[in-house]
Amino acid sequence: MTSKTHRHTLLTKQENNTRQKRIWDLLRHLPTFMFRFLRLLSFVFFLLPAFAVFLYHYFACDRIAVYYGVKDAIGENGERMFLSRHYLDMYGSRTTYANDNGETKKKKPVVIFLTGGAWIIGYRMWGCLLARALVPFGILVIIPDYRNFPKVNIKGMVDDVDMSIQWVLDHVEEYGGDRNRVVLVGQSAGAHIGGVVVAKKVLDWIQQHQKAGEGSTEEDCRHLKSTYSPQQLCGFITTSSPHNLVTMRSVFHRHGLSASVQRSIFGGISGSNDDDLIDDIVKSVATSDDMDVFEEWSPYHLVKKCQTDYICLISEGNANRSSIDQLKDIFPKLCVIHGTSDKTVPVEEAIEFLSLLSNLQIPALSKMYPGWSHTDPILEKPMLGNHLYHRDIYELVRRWTDSSGTVSDDRFAICNDNIERYKSEHKSESAENIGIVDDSSKEEEDDDFNLIPFDETHCILRPICPRSLVEIARVCNPF
Repeated sequence: MTSKTHRHTLLTKQENNTRQKRIWDLLRHLPTFMFRFLRLLSFVFFLLPAFAVFLYHYFACDRIAVYYGVKDAIGENGERMFLSRHYLDMYGSRTTYANDNGETKKKKPVVIFLTGGAWIIGYRMWGCLLARALVPFGILVIIPDYRNFPKVNIKGMVDDVDMSIQWVLDHVEEYGGDRNRVVLVGQSAGAHIGGVVVAKKVLDWIQQHQKAGEGSTEEDCRHLKSTYSPQQLCGFITTSSPHNLVTMRSVFHRHGLSASVQRSIFGGISGSNDDDLIDDIVKSVATSDDMDVFEEWSPYHLVKKCQTDYICLISEGNANRSSIDQLKDIFPKLCVIHGTSDKTVPVEEAIEFLSLLSNLQIPALSKMYPGWSHTDPILEKPMLGNHLYHRDIYELVRRWTDSSGTVSDDRFAICNDNIERYKSEHKSESAENIGIVDDSSKEEEDDDFNLIPFDETHCILRPICPRSLVEIARVCNPF
């Protein structure tokens, strides 16, 4: 008992020292952060009419906050439940809707939306406009919060998101959602974290089947502690995501995330309070200066590792590898969305990721928005009444969760050849909708699950900010 107490005290001291170092890393770059913070305040000031509607809707709409964390773990570090980041906002649990046959339905398709925030200022409220647009059309929107840097590094964030997804799959039907129709959506840093979770769940699935083939019954060291399989997610929509952290390092640096801050976020000591912390400490010290640290948390490299591990699995001739014959059958359906004028995460990130998926024969759809910035999909465009992004999410949810198979892919995919053409033409902002390895399989018809069409004339979708203020705010936008 004394040894265990000593170990816990040691881990607590190490974690506190690490957190202090993370805070010091931020303080060393305070002038840069202050400049960007002032730009952010200016951005919010010019968009005050929209944010007034935003705040009113957040507190007055059909929204409930639910704790998704482990209740027995509360208070380990003096943290109280009301101060925890392990909450999620659930929109639409009390809103009834009728399908396109006019029939009122009890179970709704579910969208889990992961907000961005550069891994530092993410908060569940940032997804309010997306929920506002989707709930009237029969979608249950869930936006989980997760801890940010410097409280934890990327491992703590990934653990939080993974735990929230497990909670949704276990409990969403208590709130009117359908656990068999869940779509994961992420924007910016949230899309990155979601991509890491999906890839690591695929790696865990492969590892599990490798152990089964070896006849091993011992509990192996999984990447994630959750028990759901990646196939339980109907799809994953990644928006404005930094897929390759290695190539993004210089871009991050130009936007105020210095090399030391990047290492603290992606290569430091985990903020998770578990027995794996010492292993994380040893690993971080050994590899903090290597590219391996960034590759470990890079969706691009994790997907490549999925391919490598899967080849090992099938090369062993494992008879227990279930009915999965191809790597694409392990992944949920995928869609990559990006703006061509995104300066925070260049559009090349999406193109290279799409090329990788194409080479690995993993089905994916894609949508490129000509002239859109990093925050246009979630802020400026919806504020102007342009809900193209919300409509695209809605159409994908219909396609991936409805059984009728009546939703066309034409809004998202043209042909694989457009990837190479887009690489050479995208600088002129003549982008088109492109897609790769179209998976157009249709399921049996069942009108019971049909959603009503997305109506862009709905009163909730009207503009909420004058165009002149939005255009001025764009100049101040720090993202």
